[in-house]
Amino acid sequence: MFLDPHQPIATCAQSSCEGCPLHEVLHCHFGGKDLARFLAFVAPAFILGGIGIYHLGIWFLVAWIVGFLSYFGFTEIRVLCSHCPHYAEEGSSLKCWANYGSPKLWRYRPGPMSSVEKAIFLLGLILIFGYPLPFFLVASNWILALVYSAAVAGAYTLMRKTMCSQCMNFACPLNLVDEARRAEFLKRNPQIAEAWKQE
Repeated sequence: MFLDPHQPIATCAQSSCEGCPLHEVLHCHFGGKDLARFLAFVAPAFILGGIGIYHLGIWFLVAWIVGFLSYFGFTEIRVLCSHCPHYAEEGSSLKCWANYGSPKLWRYRPGPMSSVEKAIFLLGLILIFGYPLPFFLVASNWILALVYSAAVAGAYTLMRKTMCSQCMNFACPLNLVDEARRAEFLKRNPQIAEAWKQE
């Protein structure tokens, strides 16, 4: 279901994970706990947003769900995930904590995202998470709007502290891994290092 946590990822030049200085400080492998934690972070916002939208019409909710699935299951995979080392693993679908099961329709592209890709990624997040707010305002449901905003802010904060700070997708504009850990990771993943050097 997930990668073997005792085997190096596909891009790593090391023969074993034993003794790796990044083992506890960088997320090279993912498991069920990571997926469950991610869902626990984001589910409250989507549930609250869905409730607010549904009150003004089921079709508005359907449009949001379609937009959500299209963005996270298709667009984000192209502009963000295809740069991630995890995308280089065998198989036709992703097995990471954020996009588990999404199809890998494009080739792996190590190296940084372009400015256009970053803009698409960030704009998509703003549109998806901003979509429910007008529905709260039209319905004058200020309390739900406030709770929804708090849930989104909470999910963002928790993601940044627990996942973005250990993520091996350095191309992501939200990545918080420091330069020392990046350098150590690139030393162990020469294909990725070369792609970043060329850019």
